[in-house]
Amino acid sequence: MIRIEVDSREAAALHPEAFKAAFAAAMRKAGATALRDMRSEARKRIRERKRIKAGVIAKAFRMRRPSGREVDGGDWALDVKGGRRIALTAFPHRQTAKGVSVEVNRGKRTLIKGAFLATMKSGHRGVYVREGTARLPIRELLGSRPVDALLHKGEPEAVQERGRASFVATFDRLLPLELEKSAAQGRQRATWAKGRGGR
Repeated sequence: MIRIEVDSREAAALHPEAFKAAFAAAMRKAGATALRDMRSEARKRIRERKRIKAGVIAKAFRMRRPSGREVDGGDWALDVKGGRRIALTAFPHRQTAKGVSVEVNRGKRTLIKGAFLATMKSGHRGVYVREGTARLPIRELLGSRPVDALLHKGEPEAVQERGRASFVATFDRLLPLELEKSAAQGRQRATWAKGRGGR
């Protein structure tokens, strides 16, 4: 999570309204970029440890932005949605004569003896085992959660640092551009007002 705290009352007292608007716009855009970079970093680190499909990882995160347009304290956070274990079919898998072979952790393939692949009426395809000697009932086997890969030491900090560095670099680049944009709009309004006053 990246937190920015600014006292808008002090900003209003020290700077013209145009600066405040430009400052807020640069913060919002930098925060959005930082969130995307944090999500990208999290995906990369998960895939370095887990042989999970990229599409599954994408569904595991929600990007949270500050509400409103003020520059007072706001949080940009990458939240984990649900954190549920996922179907083993989200990982590389294949049916063998002895069961199902699956690679959850990168470089480590595991054979689940007696397991089989099946597609339910809903269309969901999973890896199942029978709970007894009879044909039914059966139970689906699940793999680890995407977030589990980020529980290792140093991983959350690395994701957050990527976001912090991205925010600072983007804000430093955008603030002068937003200031120039605000100044140009101010000059345009002044010209328009002058033109109206001359009539």
